[in-house]
Amino acid sequence: MNNEYDVVIVGAGLAGFSAAVEAADSGLKTLVLEKGKTTGGSGNYVEGVFAADSSLQKKQNISIDKNKVLKEEMNYSHYQANHDMWKKYIKESAENISWLQKHGVKFSEVASLGTGLDTWHLFEGLGYNAIHMGLEPYIKVKGIEIKTQVKAESVYKISNQDFEIKVVNSKDNSTEKVLTRNLILATGGYLNNEKLLKETTFTEKNKILPMNSGKSTGDGLKIAWSLGAQKYFTGMKMRFGAQLKDENIPPYKLWESNLGGLVVSAQPCLWVNEQGDRFIDENHAVDDWSCQGNAINRQDKVFVILDQKLIDYLTDTSIIKDMHPFYKATTIPNLRKEIDDYVNNKNEFINVANSIKDLQNIINTPHLIKTVNRYNQLVKQKKDFDFGKPKKYMISIDSGPFYAIEVGCGAYTTGDGLKVNIDNQVLDQEGKKIKGLYAIGSDGSGIMYGDTYAVEVPGSHAGYCVFSGRNAIISIKKSLIKIVTNEN
Repeated sequence: MNNEYDVVIVGAGLAGFSAAVEAADSGLKTLVLEKGKTTGGSGNYVEGVFAADSSLQKKQNISIDKNKVLKEEMNYSHYQANHDMWKKYIKESAENISWLQKHGVKFSEVASLGTGLDTWHLFEGLGYNAIHMGLEPYIKVKGIEIKTQVKAESVYKISNQDFEIKVVNSKDNSTEKVLTRNLILATGGYLNNEKLLKETTFTEKNKILPMNSGKSTGDGLKIAWSLGAQKYFTGMKMRFGAQLKDENIPPYKLWESNLGGLVVSAQPCLWVNEQGDRFIDENHAVDDWSCQGNAINRQDKVFVILDQKLIDYLTDTSIIKDMHPFYKATTIPNLRKEIDDYVNNKNEFINVANSIKDLQNIINTPHLIKTVNRYNQLVKQKKDFDFGKPKKYMISIDSGPFYAIEVGCGAYTTGDGLKVNIDNQVLDQEGKKIKGLYAIGSDGSGIMYGDTYAVEVPGSHAGYCVFSGRNAIISIKKSLIKIVTNEN
């Protein structure tokens, strides 16, 4: 590493690489620091990004009302979101798609999620390809330095304009000092830091199951706080509902299974809580998984109830609810075998019994028999008088063996912790900008949300990673031009 840079970016995910590409095009001497062995972080798993009025939407004859998007997000956040930041982001979102394409990123289509708007610009090959076949190769050609397995352990403000960063190499514990005029934090939030999770304003009843890269431990937040940044917790975790719960298996691995990824989170099966009571229209939960996640977190336990008839139906005949564009097959061919394997392996999330009474005893849910009987009665009446689930998704639970699949609340990232202005500059305790300090992506998204991520506008968080990365560099470039002008 050299010793002095115009910009140092901490974190090599989607936001960090977006900032690095913009920095490369702006001619800024830039260093990207990544504490992991590999780059991409949670950005590797991103499906796509938000935009309104893009060229891709126009090709698909999709028309998006930008004012509607703005109102949707402001209402969903109960006006905790920053109006001006959202307006700026929405205005520039279409150009961000063209910018990504210009830098080697390929898209497959524009889609919606559940009942949401058609704003989701899906990557070919997920975020992994967008980063590793587009953004990363581009900045390497441009000479941007990327260092992996190094951590920005501490940062000091050594003058009104410069930061000194103590960088630790995890391979040999050697240290090095780096100087920069501008520091960008892009470390992915704090979803993997249980201590910080407990400090947020909202207490979770059902433990969050992180479905990310595992590296989001609040490093950027702690650096910013050490420099006087304001703590700004709203409690936002990007919850996306039911995920298999097993202390012995990383959550993201179970997410890749048919049972975890296709059935309990995406099919409107019967859900009950620790008492054995229904608590939500399961179809609405599938359509709006942020609501699904909130509902799960208000229960002590949640179980998805299946019978053999339903498992066989999903395996051999048809899925219940269409899952385009993410799953295009009409059945789930490996489901039955997968569930049998889970039973044989005695995975802790799966419970099986030959009767509902026995299942009720196994999972200790005193109202389960009553709930299943009521549910089957509603199926016969062809109307869900209790929660309003559409009748086409109501399938009786009456053919043993019976299964109770315990699920927790999956979450992808956090969206709070630091407060920034509309140039992504980090603000101090008095709301004043800390000169030269920027936060992007999940580190700087606190002003974008209330307590919940709104999937009615799908792709908005990943799109913000791109927007905020570029936004910070554009602000830095303007400030550097101003400094040069003043010096002359």
